[in-house]
Amino acid sequence: MNTKRNLTRSKFEILSFLSRNNNFYYIHRKIADLLTISNNQISKDINDMIKDKLITENDNRLTITEAGVAALEPYRVKKAVILAAGFGSRMMPATKERPKPMVTVNGKRIIETLLDAFVNVGIQDITIVRGYKGKEFDKLLDKYPFLKFVDNSEYDKYNNISSAVLVNNTFLDGSYLCEADLYISNPNIITKYQYTSNILGSWSLETDDWSFKLDDYGHIRDYQKGNTYCWNYYGISYWTPNDCQKLNLDWQKYFKEKDGTDIFWEQVPLQLDSQNYQVEVRPCNKSDIIEIDNYYELAQLDSSYNIN
Repeated sequence: MNTKRNLTRSKFEILSFLSRNNNFYYIHRKIADLLTISNNQISKDINDMIKDKLITENDNRLTITEAGVAALEPYRVKKAVILAAGFGSRMMPATKERPKPMVTVNGKRIIETLLDAFVNVGIQDITIVRGYKGKEFDKLLDKYPFLKFVDNSEYDKYNNISSAVLVNNTFLDGSYLCEADLYISNPNIITKYQYTSNILGSWSLETDDWSFKLDDYGHIRDYQKGNTYCWNYYGISYWTPNDCQKLNLDWQKYFKEKDGTDIFWEQVPLQLDSQNYQVEVRPCNKSDIIEIDNYYELAQLDSSYNIN
């Protein structure tokens, strides 16, 4: 099986698009608009890939071939790590007997919206780092028997880097890394193939939340809380095999340093060692992910919770 990543970025984007929209009636300009790639480049790549038998064209319809699927295989994501150790104090009393990711919203647990999105693209090698009321996550095994758990006994002493340093045996070979308390309203934000390390973000004119800007090469810089003309940070990311290796080492390094236990895991690649990581933003809509920050917001989404 081919394990080398040989596709150019634009060819990857076209093949990945066709894997989701096979037998696509194509107009080059329409694909160019959808993928934000120049029309000339789209035309050249499609012609090249037809010659290489990665795609076929019939009556203006493009279809990915078995060879095209094989070319995408090195980019297929097979692993996911979910950080779910926190307490969720602002969600009390909903979190009195269960961790925040296990809170139900209109009959579905928050973490299930993420797990279902992973399963939908064939990802079942999923590790959950748990802490507060950790055994509650065992209830997921009836529906997701393939889940693996890592226990963080120090979740209440340190910041979430204490969970990141525990996943070095599973955070390998290219993996999603996600926070567990995000209610996913659009499961399509989890995709089967990934080309480069990236973090989900939505464009914002102004925010008081965690955010970042991009440098001239499209890489994340200026990660901070509060900004203008920036990207809102969401805790859903993908990391290439090489970056997984680096992060495992860097997390361990910073965790051992003075005050290192107080940092967030993402500060390492986005702030403290940003010169060693070339992380892109993967744009999403604000409506794709619902961040439930407190009990009042939970009650607004689900009327079964009493706010009186």
